[in-house]
Order: sequence, then structure tokens, then C-alpha cells
Amino acid sequence: MEALRNYAPSSPFARVTQWERIKNDKRTLAFLFLLPTVVVLVSVVVYPFAFAVLISLQNKRAGSPGDFIGLANFVELFHTEVLPLVIYNTLFYTFFAVAIKFLIGLTSALVLNQPRRLNYIYRTVLFIPWAVPTVIASLNWLWVYDEFSGMLNHLLLRLGLIDNTIAWLAEPHLAMWAVIAVVVWNGTPFYTMHFLAGLQAIPKEFYEAAEIDGASRVQQFWYITVPSMRHVFMITVMLSTIFTSTSIVVVNLLTNGAPAYRTEILPNYAYGLAIETGRLGIGSAVNMVFFPLLVVFIIVMSRHLLRSRES
Repeated sequence: MEALRNYAPSSPFARVTQWERIKNDKRTLAFLFLLPTVVVLVSVVVYPFAFAVLISLQNKRAGSPGDFIGLANFVELFHTEVLPLVIYNTLFYTFFAVAIKFLIGLTSALVLNQPRRLNYIYRTVLFIPWAVPTVIASLNWLWVYDEFSGMLNHLLLRLGLIDNTIAWLAEPHLAMWAVIAVVVWNGTPFYTMHFLAGLQAIPKEFYEAAEIDGASRVQQFWYITVPSMRHVFMITVMLSTIFTSTSIVVVNLLTNGAPAYRTEILPNYAYGLAIETGRLGIGSAVNMVFFPLLVVFIIVMSRHLLRSRES
């Protein structure tokens, strides 16, 4: 009997009881379910970010070990005359690109939301720019903007709107707007797709009741469409701001920051310092300057979104 009593804890019945205890423990189950997510976040987010912070505090060059120099990279960075211009360019480029995409995307969604023949064809054509890879789109627009053989100059000359060719990507007052035009062309379908889905989710009864009450189309838009789409607007703008401000493909292929840093943005500036010159430390420091700007924007948008949901 004593041997059987000693053997009981290791029996299958004891293991079953222990498993039942684990299943009933909510904290243990929560930990087990969250563990894969935590591992992924630490591997692809926390560790790379911590490593980037560490590199920004070092005199790190490609292919050589880094020496810890503290905040020297940031001191050098903030003493350069280029950084204020690059920060201004980043804010200007992001604000106008997002604003123009928002207006065109909302207008396109309102038009496509109306029942009409061949509507599916219009939607397909409108979404083509979103399906084109950003690299291919940038290379195509590089040809469109070409000063000597570009389609844009050729078309304007044939129409008699200009007398001489224009260097769209070399003129200081035109280069940034030319880059923004490419970003808008490539990214507007992202807005249209989200806004169209949001419009189709609004119950038709709201508009029918408003028409019975004598509300005009403008009143229906301001008092039904806008409040119903507020969350869609905020989420789309937040995601698009992050995508637009952190992408270097369009700027890098079209101008690479030229002329005279007039189109240089922070991600492209960091790429140039880190990859083209091999100074990984100061390139990472540029990203650390850019990071708080995005964090503040995301926090403000998230709080406003949560507050509007609670109300």
C-alpha cells in the first residue's frame, strides 16, 4: 500500500489533474496564448529598435566594430545646416501628400459609391496605380518628367502651354511638387478603397430618412457621411501618414534629395548617411530624430480615435 501511495502522483490520473489545473488557471493560459506574439514582437520590433538605438550611440561604420561615443552623433547632426531643411521637407511632403490623397480618394469613393452602369470597370481602372509596384511607378514617372524626351514636356509643348522644356525634377520650386504628384498617383487608391468600403457600410435608411426630412445632399454629407466615416478617416490617415513619411523609394529614384536638398526627407537622409557613406551610427541617429515625430502623431491620433469611440 505504501508503494502504491508513493506511485500515485506520477500516475496518468495525476497528470490529467495537473493539466486540468493549468487549463483552469486563466493567467497561465493567457501567458501561453500571448507567448508567440511576444516572441515575434521582441524579435522583429523590440530587438531591432534597441539595436538601432545602440548603433546611434556609436561611431559605427559598415564592416567595422563600433566605438561608443555617447550623444556625439546627435550633437554633430543638430549642428548641420541641412537637418532643419530636411525636417521641414519631411513635414511638408507628408502633409500635402496625405491631404491631397485624402481629398481625391474621398471624391473618387463618393463617385464610385453611386449606382451606375459599368461601375466595376471604373473601379478597376482607378485601382490600377495601387497595383503597380512603387519602384515601377517611380521609374515610369522618371521618364514622364524627363526634360528632353519626357511625355509631360512633349504634351505641354504640343498644346502650346509652354515654350521651352521644364526640368521638373531639377527646378527647386517644382521638384517637391513633382515628387508629391507621384506619391499621390500611387497612393490615392488606398484611400479610395477604404473610403468606398466605409461608405457602403453606412445604412441606406439614414439617407432615406434625411431625404424625407428635406435634407440636401450637402447636409446629408456633413451630418451622416462624415460622422459615420470618422473612424475610417482617422485610421486611413494614420496608416497613410506612416507609409508616406517612411518610404524612400519615390524620393530616392526620382531626385535622391536633389536639387540642393530641396526634396530630401528624413528616411532618405538616413539612408544616404548609413548606406551611401557607410556611417551607420549617424544614419541611425537620424532615425532616432524621426521616431519621436511619428510617435507623437500616432499617440495624438490614437487618443482622439479612442475618445471619439467612447463618446
